[in-house]
Amino acid sequence: MLENRGAKSKGSINRLGLFQTDEIMGLEAHVKDTARFKGGWGFFEIQGATPAKQILYTAACYACHEAHGAADTTFVQFYPTLLPIAARLGTLNPAYVAEMK
Repeated sequence: MLENRGAKSKGSINRLGLFQTDEIMGLEAHVKDTARFKGGWGFFEIQGATPAKQILYTAACYACHEAHGAADTTFVQFYPTLLPIAARLGTLNPAYVAEMK
């Protein structure tokens, strides 16, 4: 699951960095099911209480995740607690490892 939120700077005591706001810009799910999805993964956009809609395979997100996802098409490289786990388990994508050299 990914919760996309707005970003803001210069709030309260925070004067240098950015922080999340209460504005939810979108919710997404990255679902693994090798029997159901082409390539083993499906992306879904969630909007309110309506059933989630699968994002079309032609969307750029599929190719980008395939090419740059650090572990099994997921972007664990943006999550400091997940990246070391993927490295320890040996599940890092060789393309990602090559990009980092």
